[in-house]
Amino acid sequence: MSSNSNNKEASFPSEEILSRKWDECISNVIVKSGIGLSVGVIASALVFKKRSWPISVSTGLGLGYALSQCERNFNPTLVPVAKYAQEKK
Repeated sequence: MSSNSNNKEASFPSEEILSRKWDECISNVIVKSGIGLSVGVIASALVFKKRSWPISVSTGLGLGYALSQCERNFNPTLVPVAKYAQEKK
């Protein structure tokens, strides 16, 4: 099954693969930062008496998670499971 996925990637030019990865990365950053901002605003209004630090913290967490996924998308060897799979072979 992995050879099938490699054939799908090989049928596209490398620029197309790279642009798809960047598109996914940018959309992840926008969505996850927005979700973090929303959670921070709600937490700030309901729980933390309208302080600003929950907004900053949750937006930063969303941004960090999105950038972590981008890094894994561009360099899949960073995923710990991939290291174990390579060691077994």
